[in-house]
Amino acid sequence: MSIPLRVNGKTADVAAAPDTPLLWVLRGELQMTGTKFGCGVAMCGACTVQIDGQPSRSCVTPLAAVGGRAVDTIEGLQGPEIAALRRAWTEVDVVQCGYC
Repeated sequence: MSIPLRVNGKTADVAAAPDTPLLWVLRGELQMTGTKFGCGVAMCGACTVQIDGQPSRSCVTPLAAVGGRAVDTIEGLQGPEIAALRRAWTEVDVVQCGYC
């Protein structure tokens, strides 16, 4: 089954089961590895993306729940947004994913 997915402003048709977690579609199908696997039960936040502007844990969000909605990942940040994020992470010495 092919599900249309809008990630970082671009549309992709994803051939995956509707119950596949969004995290695995992003990382495996779309090769967007900025979203990390942490705990797998939506507790740690390493897999957080924005869906229609709201933070969501992609490890427990089924692909079927995001068809036609706007998904934004860290790869989609540009310009002043990514510069501010990098500055903030450097200032507080954040590890790669921020999980641990």
